[in-house]
Parts: sequence; structure tokens; C-alpha cells
Amino acid sequence: MEHKIKNVVFDVGNVLIDFCWEKHCRHLGYSEEIINAFEKNMVNSDCWSRLDEGTMEEAEAIEEFVRRMPQYEAKIRKFWDTAEGFVEEYPYAAPMMDLLHKKGYRVYLLSNYPLHMYEIHWPTFAFFKKVDGYVVSAAERLKKPDPAIYHCLCDRYGLIPGECLFIDDRMENIEAARQVGMEGICFRSMEQLQRESQIFSEE
Repeated sequence: MEHKIKNVVFDVGNVLIDFCWEKHCRHLGYSEEIINAFEKNMVNSDCWSRLDEGTMEEAEAIEEFVRRMPQYEAKIRKFWDTAEGFVEEYPYAAPMMDLLHKKGYRVYLLSNYPLHMYEIHWPTFAFFKKVDGYVVSAAERLKKPDPAIYHCLCDRYGLIPGECLFIDDRMENIEAARQVGMEGICFRSMEQLQRESQIFSEE
């Protein structure tokens, strides 16, 4: 596999960054009861999925979350007003980009991500300044594992799928990448990635 790979394509959430919204809630002083309600009615909801695919505006989603959890309206609005606080870049992310470039690979991002959060989060990530290109789901109104979003990345940057290694923490997204001709590794940890592919080894 590795001799033909020229491009490494990363998912962002839970691969290069920690989507630590629960930690953010606790930092805001929210109870476990509120966190559980947010998980069920917001983070794992159809509305969040629509934010990822760009078919719902953030303001509209917030109003829907308030409608579903009116008792937590103030806390919902504060959560979204401080949205910059619920992600953290993993310390290995930027150095890994440097390593891959040093080895001659090009690096791309392919992520399901709400548009406004992409606009406020990604410019703050050190690794973002090091990538060769990216596709954000909400901007394209496409979402993994739809094969069209993988083709969108390849078409935009002239990539050959068979020369791409895709890294994602969801197996359904890896399977979709393989269906369009990419290689794929389901991410669990940096150590696991280094064990499974010499591409990520510093040796």
C-alpha cells in the first residue's frame, strides 16, 4: 500500500482535535443532567447533522435546541456564544503535518463540520496552516460517508484516489473512502496509527 501513497487525507474531529464539548460544559458549571440533555437533544440530534451538511443555519438550530429544551435556554445560548471553547487541538497534529511533508507527502483535510464553527475554529489550529487543501462538509452541502464528498476533494485538488490514504475515526467513513478507491485506516490513537503504517513513523 504505502509505496503508492502520495497524499494523506485526515478527518478533523477526534483525529486532529478533541471535540470536548462535555469538558466545556463542565467548565461553564453545567450539571451532568444538563450535559446528558445536551447530548441527547443537541449534539447527537438531527439538527447537528444538518449543521454538518450545511442544510441548517446555526441560528435556526439554536432556536430548535431551545424549543426542545426550554428550561435550559440561557445555558444553550451561552454554550453557543462560547463555541470556541469546545474543541482542543491535539499536540501531535501540527508536528505530524511537518513529518509528512518532510517525507514528501501532501496533506489534506476532509471533515464533517458546521460552517460557522469551521470559520471560528480552524484558523486557530496550528495544523490548518500546514495543509495543502481541504473540504468542509457544510460548505459543500455534502457529508461523509456520501461518496460525492470524497470525489469533491479529489476533483478540486487533482488527486488520484488510489494515491490517497484516508484517516477517520468512523468505520463507515473509511469504508466509503475505500469504495471510491482510497486506502483507509480507522483512527484510534496516534500510537495505533504509527503501528499500522510506516508513513507516520519518525524513523
